[in-house]
Amino acid sequence: MAEVTNVEKQTRIRCSDEAFLEAVYSSKTYAEIATKTGQKVASTMARYARTKAALSKKGIELPSMERAKPTKTVDNVEAMAEIVRRLKAHNNG
Repeated sequence: MAEVTNVEKQTRIRCSDEAFLEAVYSSKTYAEIATKTGQKVASTMARYARTKAALSKKGIELPSMERAKPTKTVDNVEAMAEIVRRLKAHNNG
């Protein structure tokens, strides 16, 4: 069962339009923008989408952004195979 935690009032990171656009033009990924502005990646993606839509109506295009590629450090296929073998042995025994 999931653990329920109560969160106190969250603080909001505010970033000016100028600082946000400077971060957009000097970044290639949403994560880079988030790091430069101090905002969460999800907030950055939403703001980027809103800003891009508003500026496209004025004929201004923002550079396209990419999501950061996840870094896979552990190959867990063999570990999962071992779990399946153990479970099968447990259920058959």
